Amino acid sequence: MKTMNRISSLVSCVALMAACFAPSSHAGDVYGKDTLALAPLSTDDNIWTRDTLTGDWDGLRTDLVDNGITFGLRYSGYGQRVASGGVNVASQYGGTMDYRLNVDAGKLAGIQGLTFDVHARSRHGSDSNADAGALVLPNGGLLMPSPGDYSGTDVTGFTASYMFPLYEGHLGVVTVGMLDVIDLVTGFFPNVGYGQEGFQNVNSLASNMPWFGAVQGLSLYGGIAMTINEKYGIPQSGLLAAGTVNESTSWGSPSDAFEQGSFVAGFHRFIWDIDDNMGYFMVFAGGSTKDQASNDPHDFVVTPGQGITSTQSENPWDVALYLYQDFWKDSSNPNRKANFMLGATVGPDNPQFAQWNLMANVEVFGLCESRPNDRMGLCGWWNGLSDQFTELVAPIAPLRNTWGFEMYYNYEITPWAHLTADLQLAQNQNQGDDFAVIPGVRMVIDF
Repeated sequence: MKTMNRISSLVSCVALMAACFAPSSHAGDVYGKDTLALAPLSTDDNIWTRDTLTGDWDGLRTDLVDNGITFGLRYSGYGQRVASGGVNVASQYGGTMDYRLNVDAGKLAGIQGLTFDVHARSRHGSDSNADAGALVLPNGGLLMPSPGDYSGTDVTGFTASYMFPLYEGHLGVVTVGMLDVIDLVTGFFPNVGYGQEGFQNVNSLASNMPWFGAVQGLSLYGGIAMTINEKYGIPQSGLLAAGTVNESTSWGSPSDAFEQGSFVAGFHRFIWDIDDNMGYFMVFAGGSTKDQASNDPHDFVVTPGQGITSTQSENPWDVALYLYQDFWKDSSNPNRKANFMLGATVGPDNPQFAQWNLMANVEVFGLCESRPNDRMGLCGWWNGLSDQFTELVAPIAPLRNTWGFEMYYNYEITPWAHLTADLQLAQNQNQGDDFAVIPGVRMVIDF
C-alpha cells in the first residue's frame, strides 16, 4: 500500500521539482512575481488595448502601485479531453482565480529592498490528470491548491523578500515564508507563467520526474537565497531549503513542516552571449533528509496486522543538467525571439520510482511581425522508471516508461485576454493503456 500511495502522491509533489530547475530568459522580471498577472502599469482607457479588463480604476490602480501596493486578479479556464487512449476517455473543465498582493516597503515605508507577497487561489471543476494517467500530468495549471476535483480558496504563498546590491552586475535576494512552488517556477522562468501562458503539461516545464520522492507538497515553509544576474534578470546561483509537509490547503506550524525532514538544493548557471543571444549551462543538485520506503523488493516483509511493509528506508537525491539558448531575436523588438532548452535528470534506483528524465522544447515568441504577442511551442519528454520499483509493483500494476509530446499556440485576443490551443500525445505508465491523444483549450483573462 505504501508503494501504491507513492504513485497517487505524484500530483501533489510534482510542482516543486519544476520550481527548482526551470530556466529564465526575460530581463527585468523579478524573482517570485508573475508580471503579467500582477502589475498593470498602463493608464490606457481603451478596453481593447489596455493591460487589464477593468482598467486603471480611474487612476486608483496606478496611485496604489506608486505607493507600493499592487493587486493582481487572473482567471484561467481549461477545457481538455482525453480523446482516445489513456486511463479513461472523457472531457473535463476546470478553472482557477489567482489573487495576488505585493507590498513594496521601499515605496510604502522607505525600507528599500523589502517586499511582501501574498498569493491566494480559488479552484473549481476538474482536470484530466487522472484520465490521462498519473505520470502524464497534462494540466499543471490545475494542480493548485489541490488536484483532482478540489474546489475552494486557499493562501498558497506568503513570503517576505529582501533584495540588495551584491557585487558588480549582480543582486542578492533572500526570501522566506510559505513558498508557493509554482511561483518559484515563474520566478526562475517567467515564461512558464504558472502553466497559464505556455506549456500546460508538467513534464514540458522542466526535467522533474525523478525528484518526486524528495518532497510532497505544493506550498512549503522554507527559504531561498540567490544571486540575480542584472543583465538578464535571472537567478544565477542559489541555495534552497524547505520543509517536506504540504501547506497548500492548510496553515501548519513552520516548525512542524520540518519534522519529517528537509529538502536542500543548490544550483549555478554558466551564462554566455552568442551574437547578443543569451545561453547557459545549468547544474542543479539536491536531496532530502526525509526517509522514503525502499523500492527493493527484498526489503518488504509480511507483518501480522499491518500487511506488507518495507523494512528499509532511503534518502533521495538527484542531479539535473540544462542547456538553454536563444537562437533568434528581432533587432527592433527583443520580445520577438526563439529559444530551445534541453534538460536531463538522473537519480538513484532506490527509493525513487522515476530514475531518469530527458526533455527538450522549442518556443517562439511573436513569430509573425503582425502578431508580436502571440507565442507557440513544441516539447518532447521521456521518463525512465526505476527497475526496482517496476519489479516491486509488477504483480498488481505492470508499469512502463512514459513519454510524450506537446504543442501549443497562444493567441492574444486583447492584452488582457489570451486563448491557447493545446495538443498532447502521451504514453502513460500503465502497460495495458493505449497511447493517449489529449486536445485542449485555455482562456486566460487578467482583471
